[in-house]
Amino acid sequence: MNKKRLAAIEKEVSRVVSKCLFEEVKNPKLKKAMVSITSVRVTEDLKFADLFFSIMPIAGQTVNKNEVLEGLNEIKGFLRKRVSEELALRYTPEMRIKLDDTIEHAIKISQLLDSLKG
Repeated sequence: MNKKRLAAIEKEVSRVVSKCLFEEVKNPKLKKAMVSITSVRVTEDLKFADLFFSIMPIAGQTVNKNEVLEGLNEIKGFLRKRVSEELALRYTPEMRIKLDDTIEHAIKISQLLDSLKG
């Protein structure tokens, strides 16, 4: 498949999933943290879409990432349905939920660098 088309599909899947997370999903497991989609990778045959999520605690709270991931896995069928309704694709990819912890690593590195300065 054309790389430009694949990139456009990934962008649209990301848009639809983000919209659903913030406007439609009422799962209490997802309300315990700030959940955002960081990237989407769709296979060339459009069979699978890997959704990478960042999970950050809400001010002063601790968060169980496994519980939030469980909540995301519970709604992946709903997300697939919404993608199929909004995008004109022959096949709607199966959603695979993955954790993206690069933001957390960047924060830790920044804190380490700050502690070296002081």
